[in-house]
Amino acid sequence: MNRLDCDVLIIGSGAAGGTLAGTLSELTDWRIVLAEKGGYFGSEFFDQREWAMRVLYAREGRRATDDGAIPVRGGQCVGGGTTVNAALCMDPLPEVWRRWREQRSLEGLSFDPTAADYGVVGLNLGSCLAEVRERIHVGLPEAALVNDNNRRFEDGCRALGWSARRFELNLRGCIGSGYCEEGCAYDAKQGTMITYVRDALARGVRLIHHCALTRIELEQRRGRLAAVGATGRVRPTDPGSRPNAVPPGRIEICARLVVVACGAIESPLLLARSGLGGAGSPLGRGLVLHPSLPVVGVFARPLENYRGLPGTVYCDQFVASHGVYFEVLFGHPVYGAVVLPGIGPEHFERMSSLPRLAGFGVMLVDSSAAENRVERSYEAPGYRIRYRLTQESKERLRYAAARAVELMFAAGADEVVLASDEPLGPLAAPRFRDPAQARHCAELRFEPHRTTITSAHCQATVAMGHDEESSCLDSRCEMHGIDRLMVCDASSFPGSCGVNPMLSIMTLARYQGRRIVAERERYGL
Repeated sequence: MNRLDCDVLIIGSGAAGGTLAGTLSELTDWRIVLAEKGGYFGSEFFDQREWAMRVLYAREGRRATDDGAIPVRGGQCVGGGTTVNAALCMDPLPEVWRRWREQRSLEGLSFDPTAADYGVVGLNLGSCLAEVRERIHVGLPEAALVNDNNRRFEDGCRALGWSARRFELNLRGCIGSGYCEEGCAYDAKQGTMITYVRDALARGVRLIHHCALTRIELEQRRGRLAAVGATGRVRPTDPGSRPNAVPPGRIEICARLVVVACGAIESPLLLARSGLGGAGSPLGRGLVLHPSLPVVGVFARPLENYRGLPGTVYCDQFVASHGVYFEVLFGHPVYGAVVLPGIGPEHFERMSSLPRLAGFGVMLVDSSAAENRVERSYEAPGYRIRYRLTQESKERLRYAAARAVELMFAAGADEVVLASDEPLGPLAAPRFRDPAQARHCAELRFEPHRTTITSAHCQATVAMGHDEESSCLDSRCEMHGIDRLMVCDASSFPGSCGVNPMLSIMTLARYQGRRIVAERERYGL
């Protein structure tokens, strides 16, 4: 049995947990343990072999909704999603956070750079965002790294008179290998593993990876429940991982403050295994996925579609009217084989034409629905992710799919293919030869296993709010009714943050980290 004692236990080392560990170790000399379920794989391990890199993902990339229809990919390694994402950075939207404050009666969370939330000088989301951007080197990429796939998309937007914007990315010294989602072999992508977590380790934070914590330990103290630590098991270290700080076996970690930062799938599951939630509870409910529809263009000549940076351009032409973004990304063959439609000879032909393919995704900013949820299951794999597109979401996706087909033709494609085998009117499947055929997208039904929808960003399953009947956390990200237990990650959002969420998550974590230090007496620290 491994027994550890610390001041703060942070569970999860991704965008939230890594930033919290770096922030708390920067501002205090507290004893901090950072626990990560996945392994500690560094640049020496990232060999750009897509199949081998599946160990960086939850369930090796096999995690999906309960009907198996929607892949729910997420990083499970030190750095979490920031190790395996495409480095796309979008600032949090002040209007979204303002709406949350008003509708959920939340305190603080101000974007006014002169604000002093909770009476703490300089504490506001605006200043925290600036600090995060500086630490992870957010900026526009060099023009030379914008590949053909992105340039064709940009050309198509211009031809239609639509907006085409360049992503900011968290990069430093990128050489454009094109393998961002398999871990960066050059430490150019500035995820938390090589920024905030590296900072934290240099200051004495103890990182325990391969650490599957199964329960938050709670005790009655002065008539109230309080978190006192967590228990679980440390797995043997996977081949290729860096060494661990403790040997394999059971582990018990005692802490004065426990911060859960496992993401919108794992955080509610850990809390449920700890005896929280239950019938009628909002815990695990309201799951947002930012469901995305892949769009593929077939061109006459080969393109530079994965070398350079996978994603540098996006279109927000229809965000205000329909809540959809068009974002350029391109999958490598294993992931591409899942997305590309067809079977047998047709699928083989599609895969054989990979050098001539271009791609982007239609990303829907979906709304929280209570029936979309994450819950425990006593059957393998121990949980159930239930997500179904609402009728309103389907209507918006149909409109966006038609515009996406038009955009790909405007970019110069000879043929446009949606990740679907559904018949559309006169079309046996969504294989378009003419932009006028885009109108048939109005007949998409988004049938499970016939149309591939992917999940982009899981959020909103342990939501903040003043009302304890409809939310789990207060404005401080503290669990209602339980002392010294916080949940700070994308699950804390009351709904979709409205953009790619990495910077929103890291900004919230930086904010709460600075607040914890200023209010240390609140936690007996």
